[in-house]
Amino acid sequence: MSYSILKLMTLFDRQFPLMLHAVLHRYPILVVGSDSEVVDDFVKSLAEIAPHRHRVVFWRDFTTEDELLSLLEEERHDFEASRVIVCSLSNSLRLVIDRITSFTAWIIGVSLGEKSLGLTIDELMVDRLLTVILASSPNCGILRVYGPSDAEFKMARPLPAKPTIESHILSKILGRKKQALERIRRLLRKSLRGQSLAGNFIDSFLDLEEEAEMVTRDMFVEEISAFVHAARRAVTILTRVRLVREFGINVRLTERNLFEAAGWNIGGLSSFVRFIGAEWHEDFSDCVTDDTLLGLGSWVDSMWGA
Repeated sequence: MSYSILKLMTLFDRQFPLMLHAVLHRYPILVVGSDSEVVDDFVKSLAEIAPHRHRVVFWRDFTTEDELLSLLEEERHDFEASRVIVCSLSNSLRLVIDRITSFTAWIIGVSLGEKSLGLTIDELMVDRLLTVILASSPNCGILRVYGPSDAEFKMARPLPAKPTIESHILSKILGRKKQALERIRRLLRKSLRGQSLAGNFIDSFLDLEEEAEMVTRDMFVEEISAFVHAARRAVTILTRVRLVREFGINVRLTERNLFEAAGWNIGGLSSFVRFIGAEWHEDFSDCVTDDTLLGLGSWVDSMWGA
């Protein structure tokens, strides 16, 4: 079973913006549960909420940390290179523990009560793994799976700011989806006008469950792409600002300046620049005017082990 974007939105409800924030900002995420199949379904489905990223699977696409580091190094030197998101299924946990030291952009399946290459997986092991992750990452998401339709998401530590951008994206998608489905229903009702049909046939005819899944997916991809492209335009602008500053010219952009130039106006500057740091390995806090960005440099360093 896979979880569509709409199913994830419905299941996690108010927790969805937080989960989306964690994925977009490339925080490690532990997916913990007692059913390995359901855990792995969530691992694979979470990767889908970053449609602009290239998914790689540990022990299928790569087997050593050096292989992954080469992909991340390519990201550093080429802004156009695909950003990766790493999935690790529950049966690979022992190999992850033995071979990996940095977990940025990882989604790791943890199946409680099972053994992974002789290692018994229990809550104590989860706590130890979380400690290791937090030693090299500023935060970690934890998705607890209690059943196929029963799960909750939280962060191990408080976020620097509320997930305002992600909440806006969710709200906009739900509003657009509702309008789109209403237009379809009005058209279908109009096509049935004057017809004598059984009520159950009409209900079935107007059931748009499959269409709702597709519409939500398409709109989600559009909204995430719009945000990522705006951030990419901001990177181009901020790179020029940094170049000017290297010549001794003290230029800094305000939130309004940058947002107008990049074509974005949702959320605060700090969240926007933090996303840029996670996505493109760059700390542009010295190029903008915002006191809430103090300490961003160390945050970017902790993300990428610089």
